[in-house]
Amino acid sequence: MWRLLYPMRYFALINSEKRHIDLWPTILLTVAIGAPYLLLSPAAFFGQGGFLDKLIVMTGALTGFYVAALVAAATFTNDGFDKPITIGSVKIRTKEKDVEGEPPSFDHLTRREFTTTVFGYLAFNALFLSVAAAESVSLSTVDYSPLGRLPYVGVMFSANGLHYWRDGILLAL
Repeated sequence: MWRLLYPMRYFALINSEKRHIDLWPTILLTVAIGAPYLLLSPAAFFGQGGFLDKLIVMTGALTGFYVAALVAAATFTNDGFDKPITIGSVKIRTKEKDVEGEPPSFDHLTRREFTTTVFGYLAFNALFLSVAAAESVSLSTVDYSPLGRLPYVGVMFSANGLHYWRDGILLAL
């Protein structure tokens, strides 16, 4: 199972500027993409011809591009590509597993390791987004009213509950 989530190793990279590089563009894109669909409820986000339906095509193409770039970066031959990265005095490193009783060690990444980590993460996310978007579009036309009659969990599938599900999924994607 851990091999399936190996591209998430990107989050183990440590750099003093990385948090800002990851956080602010994500927040800005979430607000810019999600706000019109949250504020204008008739706007088609999930349905056929909606935003997600169009996003599937783009992320499907990006998945192939990222995998090709990952292969190219992994097989690129250049001596400078296997030297540790130093940007001024800031190095990109990753936290290695600690041995029992010993403090964790930090390994400085080479350009090849960093590039393959980034492209692996991007390929994984593009594939995940394609599958999640396709599933959301196909489930957008399902009648959930029978689920609303179930004991204990039925309230999650009522008209109000589905509104919260929609908003939550919209922000997650």
